[in-house]
Amino acid sequence: MPWDPNSGQTFGEWLRGGAPLGQGRTADVITTEPTWLTRDQVHEGRREDGTRVQHVTDQLGHNIVRETTSDGRERQHVRINLR
Repeated sequence: MPWDPNSGQTFGEWLRGGAPLGQGRTADVITTEPTWLTRDQVHEGRREDGTRVQHVTDQLGHNIVRETTSDGRERQHVRINLR
């Protein structure tokens, strides 16, 4: 039975099935951090010339490449997904 705002019962009470706060019906899954699908995907490595490379794809599909060459110079390339 769906929640009726005119029933005199709050939405929270209806969700809990009339049980006191902290008891009764609750969400099936509660996560404290993002899942692996929603986290930024990070891949790190080195090229043959010694350059350190980090590829990051964020939740919206934007790509960020950070490079540190063997002589210490840092570069960052960003590709923004405009979908």
